[in-house]
Amino acid sequence: MTGTPRVDQTDVLRLWLHRQGLTRPRGHTKLTRDAFVSLLETTGGLQVDSVNVVDRAHFLTLWSRFGSFDRADLDCWLYQDRVAYEYWGHEASILPISHLPVGRRRMRNFPPERWQANSWWSRYQTSTSSRRRVLRRIRREGPLESADFEARRDEFGPAGPPGGSIPLGTEDKRSLKLLWHGGRLAVSGRRHFRILYDLAERVYPDTPTARSAEYEDSWLLTGLSGNGIASERHLVGYWTAPELYAPARRAVLERCLRRGAVVEVRVPGLKGKQFARPEDLDSLSSLDEPRGTTLLSPFDSLLWQRKRAEELLGFRYRVEIYVPEPKREFGYYSMPILHDGRLVGRLDPKLHRDRGLLEIKSLHLEEGFDGGRHFKLEVRRAVEELAAFVGAGDIRQ
Repeated sequence: MTGTPRVDQTDVLRLWLHRQGLTRPRGHTKLTRDAFVSLLETTGGLQVDSVNVVDRAHFLTLWSRFGSFDRADLDCWLYQDRVAYEYWGHEASILPISHLPVGRRRMRNFPPERWQANSWWSRYQTSTSSRRRVLRRIRREGPLESADFEARRDEFGPAGPPGGSIPLGTEDKRSLKLLWHGGRLAVSGRRHFRILYDLAERVYPDTPTARSAEYEDSWLLTGLSGNGIASERHLVGYWTAPELYAPARRAVLERCLRRGAVVEVRVPGLKGKQFARPEDLDSLSSLDEPRGTTLLSPFDSLLWQRKRAEELLGFRYRVEIYVPEPKREFGYYSMPILHDGRLVGRLDPKLHRDRGLLEIKSLHLEEGFDGGRHFKLEVRRAVEELAAFVGAGDIRQ
């Protein structure tokens, strides 16, 4: 390939949605173990988040693409077959097991340089005795969860902790997290979404550790795998392990360009230099036009880099979970609506589990988009299928 390839913005968008698994109607492809692994390896992973207003984030991300599936199958693939593992990718994530060598490099390099520079880091660290105590208990007792390390009053007597010191249980809970980040512990399973930690050697397969350069390059290569054609600016924050400063990012780009792992692309109308993997450019002519209507989790990988969604799709999105209620525009858990390759609106659902009711608290369409009858039918069908997936027999709008 000679010269700088030219790609239209429409092809950039089609490739992006294709890499995200969002070009075909929801449910067109069944969620199988192979399809699960393929999505992880293409997008990088699934974000795991504790917010459960409708369902867990990783379940909703899969539902948006595959429709309803048996959650027990997912647990089996993840915690028995071990085709994936939980670690840090874009925040806490489910990652393909092929990623483990890169993950091991982060474990070995933990804590990241940026963390060490923050004052909270010194306050968050734990004592050597706490870390040893946690490892000793798990080695002896098997997988344990955070609640197994609750501080007991009989540890201190009636007066409580001496001198107002931090209870052992509190420190040991932090040690669980730190030992997981550092690769001594691994997530072996979940019990009602609560993490079960075990010794890493009893969970992870025996794999090598990626070199430092491979680890740094994963920021670019994983980002381009999930986004297709993108600028450096559109990749920052998509993958946060590693989270590189600007000089390190530029070094990664130069290294990958030299060896041909990525190429520069010219996209009229987009700011800055654009980059792509050569194999993705080769697939442009065979991509389908995006079809279908689905709802996206606030933590969907399509939205990990929100500047990209705003600039390519004209859709400004913020997670309003963290916004005080009086300042929310669209609702606590507003889910973007993807319709035929465009983000055209958002609805704010809430599942009332005790009543088996899915409440749609609000619906907002983008300015200038009126939908039409077909769109309204598709949104209604999406809501009905979401209700069935989360176990709601009734819907209230």
